Amino acid sequence: MNNLTNSQESILNKLLPKLGKTEPYEELLRLSLLFRQIKDIKKDNFLFEKFKAIINNQLYFHLKSKEEFYDLDRFKDIYKRLVEEFIEDNIDADENDFIEKYINSQQEIINKTIKYSIEISSYKPLELIQFLKKDFFDEFIRSSKKKIEFLENRLYVLNAFKTEVNEVNPYPLIFVSADIYLKFIEYTHKHIIDYYLDYSYLKKRLENLNLIHSIKDNEFMRILYEEMELISKKDYEEYSIKNKLSSLNKSSSTNRENNFNNIFD
Repeated sequence: MNNLTNSQESILNKLLPKLGKTEPYEELLRLSLLFRQIKDIKKDNFLFEKFKAIINNQLYFHLKSKEEFYDLDRFKDIYKRLVEEFIEDNIDADENDFIEKYINSQQEIINKTIKYSIEISSYKPLELIQFLKKDFFDEFIRSSKKKIEFLENRLYVLNAFKTEVNEVNPYPLIFVSADIYLKFIEYTHKHIIDYYLDYSYLKKRLENLNLIHSIKDNEFMRILYEEMELISKKDYEEYSIKNKLSSLNKSSSTNRENNFNNIFD
């Protein structure tokens, strides 16, 4: 730092973020403009490495705010909303279409074929991927593989409904039949909003009607989280504190009863 020329110090001060909180995208825009304005920055190894380091940092936080780069837990938490928004924006689309589109986006991340450019007024757009470290996408790739596995499982369930393949009951120690299992999955997809009360009602009502075998609440919720991946890590940790589900009477509501009857009747 002490050996920098006045010109290098001036450019470095421009590269460094301002004090205080700044939005990652605004920083990326500012840096991209500087890159276009400072034509010889690539020739100065010290300044160019500083530039790339800041780009890597700011782009990492910016991408994490985009739905394609959500980690698995966050993705599962808002999955229903993402599907609903996709269907609203695309006429005649359904959940299968959303899954196909999202898996394609994850494959681009895994294959590192994704592009990300910043539009700069009066200059050519700047493609930022060229400045990234080799291991930049490693965390995102691991997350993408997990999300693809989750989506492929979801796709399997959806196709099971469409083709009416009811021969296989993957959880015979819980559900009395494959038909009840598929209806259970349908209910969880359509009507789980408050995970604690909704799953409390669903389990207790199924037990009351002898549609599932006897199973302790904690084991039931463990399977929902670890094996079926129907609840998020955050919700499961919150449940672990409660350590039991609510009773049928306490979790019952007119809306839950109607939703249950519409599916299980």
